[in-house]
Amino acid sequence: MDVGCGRGEAAVHAARRGARVIALDFSLDALALCRLSARRDPDAVVAPDRLSVAASEATALPVAGGWAGRVLMLDVVEHLQPWQVGGALREARRILRPDGYVVIHTLPNRWALRVAYPVLRPFARRLPRDGRSEYERQVHVNEQDPLRLRRALREAGLANRVWVEEWTTRHASRGRGLGYPDALREHGYPLLARPVMRRLARRVMATPLRWLAANDLFALAWLPGSAGPPQSGRFRAVR
Repeated sequence: MDVGCGRGEAAVHAARRGARVIALDFSLDALALCRLSARRDPDAVVAPDRLSVAASEATALPVAGGWAGRVLMLDVVEHLQPWQVGGALREARRILRPDGYVVIHTLPNRWALRVAYPVLRPFARRLPRDGRSEYERQVHVNEQDPLRLRRALREAGLANRVWVEEWTTRHASRGRGLGYPDALREHGYPLLARPVMRRLARRVMATPLRWLAANDLFALAWLPGSAGPPQSGRFRAVR
């Protein structure tokens, strides 16, 4: 179940690898893009019985309990009001199989905006006072930090593991030379793309300061008492 599927990249990828996927979104435009992604998949045609697309709210998932082996909530939580997050996570818990788990990504990390961004601003004085773009100020109604996200998962009755990763310098490096409509990226990315900044970010991520500097929050959540997700390999939390 891909909750808040957006353009559908994750749903199409999972379906192409053999999963049976239901891609959900509240936006009809997003669902149209998801269908388009499936038709234009460059690697293989997605079998019709592998990917279903449906309009739904995250707080009322249209499947029976115990249906899902995986529930994806990628860049969704920050767009939901607090009461909606609780409802969405309880729904995710309801539909999980005993061996299933929820995969969550959200940004920004509120702690990074409060601590790391003010430290960065003196080195790029053209950066805006607020570390959010105008668009983000409009759509991010419930930004998270590690403790807030962990608490929401616990209150929904889910065992969980929450961690942070530093992807901002990677995005900046990949976006070098591109034009951006907001001052935050236009003036911040050239600074963050410098090799010295990437080296500094790697050093910070090896210390407890990572919780205050990294902007990407991840979580895995599962039913209490179950085995949960793998503890090693690509799902290992960065602590």
